[in-house]
Amino acid sequence: MGKRLEITLFGTQYVVGAILLPRLAIQSGVSAYGQKKWHTLIGDVTLGLASKKLTAEVGNVVGHALKPAFQGQGIGMHGRGFGLEVFLGGEFVPVNAVESANRVISPASLMKQCQSGDMLGVFWAQREHAMFYRWEEVGELRQEDVTLAYDSVGALLGKRTPFDLIMDVTWQKKGGRRKCNGEKIKLHSRQYALHKVK
Repeated sequence: MGKRLEITLFGTQYVVGAILLPRLAIQSGVSAYGQKKWHTLIGDVTLGLASKKLTAEVGNVVGHALKPAFQGQGIGMHGRGFGLEVFLGGEFVPVNAVESANRVISPASLMKQCQSGDMLGVFWAQREHAMFYRWEEVGELRQEDVTLAYDSVGALLGKRTPFDLIMDVTWQKKGGRRKCNGEKIKLHSRQYALHKVK
């Protein structure tokens, strides 16, 4: 009879969004809302914090449908508080090596259809968070059966150093029942980067 496998990831969760904006839409937004309010509105839309109604209203004002080109959230792998715990049948299992699946999200990959003067706005914010994964009827645990799927978003965020976010965990390529802790915790430390087509 198999046992329950439980994997917990904890640390700083980053919510990241990127949106393509034509030059005319940016000009219309700043003209209609002012620089500060436009920046806040477009950040909320990009991070998925704005309602569908508000997103549609702002899109109508600027004459451009506002739809993020990328949205994702994951636990930062390089933060001081990052940790991974594994339990099999309620007993702690030390893990020192797992498999990984990587996807690189670069500005260029999101800006293929852009024209001169267009911009890719990237916003991100953070909160302390934990993600729990569970699988039932696991016979034995081999470390190579556990895979961390992560996105490399350093270039997207305008950073010169690696910045990787764990987006998911699988066991034998199967997703587990996922539960999050901290979804209601407010995001803070919002930042942004702009990539312009020359």
